Formats: sequence, structure tokens, C-alpha cells
Amino acid sequence: MKDIIETSASKTADDGEVTNGKDGLRTVLYLVLVFALTYLYEWIFVVKYLNENPGDNIASVSFRVAFAMFVPALCTLLVRLFTGEGLSGSKISFNLKDGKHKYFLLAWFSPAAFIFLGGLLYFLIFRDNFSTGMEYIIGVYKEQGVPEITAAQMRNVAIQQAVTAVILGPIINCITCFGEEWGWRGYLLFKLKDRMKPLPLMLATGVIWGLWHIPLTLMGHNYGTEYTGYPYLGVAAMVVFCFSVGTLLSYVTLKSGSCIPAVIGHGAFNSLSAIGIFFTKDGGKLLFGPSPTGLIAGIPLLVFAVILIRLMDKDEEKEK
Repeated sequence: MKDIIETSASKTADDGEVTNGKDGLRTVLYLVLVFALTYLYEWIFVVKYLNENPGDNIASVSFRVAFAMFVPALCTLLVRLFTGEGLSGSKISFNLKDGKHKYFLLAWFSPAAFIFLGGLLYFLIFRDNFSTGMEYIIGVYKEQGVPEITAAQMRNVAIQQAVTAVILGPIINCITCFGEEWGWRGYLLFKLKDRMKPLPLMLATGVIWGLWHIPLTLMGHNYGTEYTGYPYLGVAAMVVFCFSVGTLLSYVTLKSGSCIPAVIGHGAFNSLSAIGIFFTKDGGKLLFGPSPTGLIAGIPLLVFAVILIRLMDKDEEKEK
């Protein structure tokens, strides 16, 4: 495979960067591998497994789903090694100098703000779904064998989990999130960024990332299956969310030159995104919220993504 790429690509630039020809082939190879391996894994070890073991516990299923997050990083490593690219320029650094620390902070703390704003917007529209009685989550705990718990106790649990998620979530989730972010932001983003302007770049990477989630969306991982327009609206909602959050993660990656802020931001979203469900009567209308993956709860993040794209456009104009 290395020989094929070497013979079909144009000359290497003086600074050691691979040419567009090589990058194009590597990009195609990466996408083929990441989709094929992910879809195959999730079909066999998640979807098929759940069909055969419908009563399996949540922890076991969550572990299987989380393991799929390592596939993008695995594919990045395989492409880098098999095509002779090596590990140079891997976009993994903790450089906080020259103001880059602010992108780490933005990635760490802004997800909590967007999750809160999105949940607030959702409950303003679906007011009858809001409850401080914690009925839904208490019922979930009861089904899992947790002893009787009061609404007041459950509210305290929710607050404690939220605070813990904001402070420690990015650290707790960093390993699995690195599995995705080294692939999507640390590799694919940089392979495409010189070929596209900010808007098409964010659209392309967002759509690709959203479609990568199709097997889990089909099994109801984010939105369930009992909604009008299943599964097409669910797939569309996931693409919109991936465009929105992907723009934020791409922005901090491009500005810092490292995928680590994206790892932090991804971990922050994962740790706190379900907190709004605690305050629903029935788990919420998941296609719309209260998690930021919903079409309504995701609006604040979508608006911010548009702002970031405009900022990237301005930065690009200044560089000309």
C-alpha cells in the first residue's frame, strides 16, 4: 500500500509536508477504514448482541458502545503506519503558551453553558415536561434495584453529578474521547482544511461524523425509536448535532494546533449532556431535547457554531 501511494502522489514539499495527492489517498483510506470497521463492530458487538440479549444491563451495553470510540484513533494509526506517514505532526500537544490556554478553557467550560441553555430552551417550549419531582429518574433508579430515594435526595444527586461532571468530566472521559478526536479532529480535519473554506469544511466533517453514528442512531441510542420519522429524523438530528459540536471542537483544535482541547470538549459534553433528563417527567422528547443532541436543545450550540465559522472566515481573510 505504501508503494501505491508513493507512486500515485506528487512530490513532497520542501518542508516535509506530504502533497495533496498523498493526503487525498490517505483521507479516502481513513474514511473507508473508519466506516467499515465501526459499522462492522457495532453491528456484531452492539446491535446483534442486544437483539440476542435484550435484558443485558446498561453498564455492559455502555461499555460496548464506548469501545467503538477507539476506532477512529485506531484507523488513524493504521493509515499513518501503512502509508509511511509516520507519527510526525500528530497534533497531540499541551502547548498553553501564546494565549492557547484560552482554547483549552473554552473547550472545558463552554459545553456546560450550552447544555444549560439548550435545556432551558427545551423546557420553555415543553413546559409540561419539566418537573422538580424527579419522577423519571427515580423510576429508572428503582428499576435498577436502587433503594427508595426521595425527590430532594435525587435533586442533590443531580447537582453533585453536574458539579463533578463540569470539573472532572473531561478528565474522566479523556481516554475514550481521545479515541474519536485523534481521528476526526487530529487527522481528518487537517487533511481537509487546506482544500476547503471554513463553512464547507465544517459541513463536510460534521456530516461525516454524524453518518458515522448511524448504527447507534438506528438502534435508538440517542433518540430511541418511538418517534415520528424514525430513523431518518434521528439521523438528520445527529448530523446537525455533529456539525454544531464538531465546529466548536474543530475551532479549538485549529486555533491551538492540537486535538487535545477537542478531547477535553468532547469529554465535557459526554459527562453532562444527559443532566436535563433528570428534570423530565418521562425522559423527554429525545429528538428535541433536553440533551444537546436534540433539535431544539441544540439550537444555542448551533448558533455558536455559525459564529465560530464567521470568525474562522475572518481569520482566513487576514492570512491572505
